[in-house]
Amino acid sequence: MILVVDDEQEIRNMFFRYLSKKGYLVHLAGSLEEERKILELTTPDLIFLDINLPDGNGLEELVRLKPIRMACKVVLMSAFDQIEERKQAFESGAIDFLSKPFSLLRLNQVLDSRFNPSTN
Repeated sequence: MILVVDDEQEIRNMFFRYLSKKGYLVHLAGSLEEERKILELTTPDLIFLDINLPDGNGLEELVRLKPIRMACKVVLMSAFDQIEERKQAFESGAIDFLSKPFSLLRLNQVLDSRFNPSTN
């Protein structure tokens, strides 16, 4: 299962359509509050997490998620691709970083090279 956390409806819709067509079970959250409610019920295999959310910071959330990261991987996303953010993302345990906007080819590269679940 893949969880997408992004406050932009268009991005969530794009992820949902694309990942669903590839056979993944996809959950969507528009805020950290929604993400936390989903995480109370299930542990995804992969989380695509935006850095700039209306109710918090994805980099800080990545640190908070550390206890469950053995079971799930996190890819951070941002429209503001700054070297310091990328560095902090990887130091905090992100497996990859997507600069928005990104192509479906780039998304596929992340899925193929970084995410090899035993089940979808």
